Amino acid sequence: MNWRLSMLMAIALVCGLSIRASAQQQPTNSSGATQPASGGYFTAGGASTTLLGDCSDCEANNYLHGGSFMAGAGMALNPRADFGGEFLYVPVTLTTGDQLRVSYLMAAVQVRPWQSKGFFLKASSGMAFLKNFLKTVNDEGTPLRSKAFALGIGTGWEWRTRSRLGAQAFATLHAAALGDLQTSDRTIQNVMGNFWSVGGAIMFR
Repeated sequence: MNWRLSMLMAIALVCGLSIRASAQQQPTNSSGATQPASGGYFTAGGASTTLLGDCSDCEANNYLHGGSFMAGAGMALNPRADFGGEFLYVPVTLTTGDQLRVSYLMAAVQVRPWQSKGFFLKASSGMAFLKNFLKTVNDEGTPLRSKAFALGIGTGWEWRTRSRLGAQAFATLHAAALGDLQTSDRTIQNVMGNFWSVGGAIMFR
């Protein structure tokens, strides 16, 4: 499928940039803070997320909006590249009233093309875990669980001070092939979930 090919090409590009990144020069950001060539990092924040579910027999595009939580941790490979994991949690209520809880657990590579700037690119792959609470006659949710392969791409900007604390603004796309989705009134076949997120995070490096 086209989306899979595009994301795989993006991941290959980011991985190639990380291999070429120089580890010899200690960079400084726009505020003069030095970017470490090694060591760990941690980020946590929130975002506004838009969900579009595509399927084989969908007659219209229904966009859903909500909030999400994102966190990440890992190690610096060199002054330009980080490798680690990220977690994205998105609660969504469908137009049928059914409640979804989607969690992404991903391995991620993040690259800063310019050592002295805060701009970064990110690519990730992993698993999406779906919990579906069906709306019943008694309004009691019956959870159904499933999982699917997922890919993600993103970009953003980092601001760092001379201390280890900083901030990020980011925009990401996460996509997962969720398969057949059971709702309270029907089964939706071959669901492809696309999650667009724009938000911010606190960074400790």
